[in-house]
Amino acid sequence: MKSHLRALMCAVAVVALTPVSWAQSLSSAKPEEVGLSSQRLAKIADAFNQEIKDQKIPGAVIMIARKGKVAYHEAFGAQDKNAEKAMAKDSIFRIYSMTKALASVGAMILVEDGKMQLTDPVAKFLPEFKNVTVSVPKSDGLGQPTYGLVPADRQPTIQDLLRHTAGLAYGEITGNARVKAAYTNAGLFTPGADYFSIELTPDEFAKKIAEAPLAYQPGTTWEYSLAVDVLGRAIEKASGKRLSEFLDERLFKPLKMNDTAFSLTADKMARLSQPFAIDPASGAPNVSKPPKNDSGGAGSVSTANDYLRFGQMLLNGGELSTASAS
Repeated sequence: MKSHLRALMCAVAVVALTPVSWAQSLSSAKPEEVGLSSQRLAKIADAFNQEIKDQKIPGAVIMIARKGKVAYHEAFGAQDKNAEKAMAKDSIFRIYSMTKALASVGAMILVEDGKMQLTDPVAKFLPEFKNVTVSVPKSDGLGQPTYGLVPADRQPTIQDLLRHTAGLAYGEITGNARVKAAYTNAGLFTPGADYFSIELTPDEFAKKIAEAPLAYQPGTTWEYSLAVDVLGRAIEKASGKRLSEFLDERLFKPLKMNDTAFSLTADKMARLSQPFAIDPASGAPNVSKPPKNDSGGAGSVSTANDYLRFGQMLLNGGELSTASAS
């Protein structure tokens, strides 16, 4: 995950925990007007400029809002170090796992619509998950550690996907050798392309991950995983739309998250932030065209401004003014 932080150039949106009226727009305010200190906020620039000087990150965009107003919005360093292009306040970032919150809200929209319930088994939407197995550690005849397969005690649920208790894993971090091997063989884990799996079609992805064993019995253990990618497939089945289309219609457009998507049009590619050329995570996904599947766990792009609007909507309990953020 540390390599992702270097690749992302730290697009940061911070929202203070102070509810505001739903009708209030994200306008600008002086820090002192919302209870913040200009002097202390200035230390942010010192810290990030030092990170850039030390070549830990190419650049960053920072936004801080309190009481529904933006009190700090600055860009630092380079959007593209190789091209000597400065970071801009509207630079676009691959946001990796910050996508999980977007997909999770999409699932909860379907819960409100009555098309999905938290207690629904995943197999209701993805029948491949009806008879999943679990990889369990054991010893062979020589006492060497190995893994066996047992049936799942119960089917994983939508709630399990949301809270990473479905028994799924990430090939990058799982300690279960049999699961890691199964993910690798299925194309669910590719070294050098961390934490996203977009080279399979939605149906291929669902089939292959359901065929791989779970790392734990459903509901018993939390492990950061491809669960939200599976949730994205369930959202598609429940909504009848591709994940990117559903989120665009029900989340991005209503919140005017105009630069949030799972791929970029040609006119926006010039605003895409780039990692260091030698960054360990420089095998970042190609977002210049739609992927084979929309990764609900790590596949979207966004700006600090867009993600701030999303965060403020959550803080407001599901509503936000249609006025544009400053």
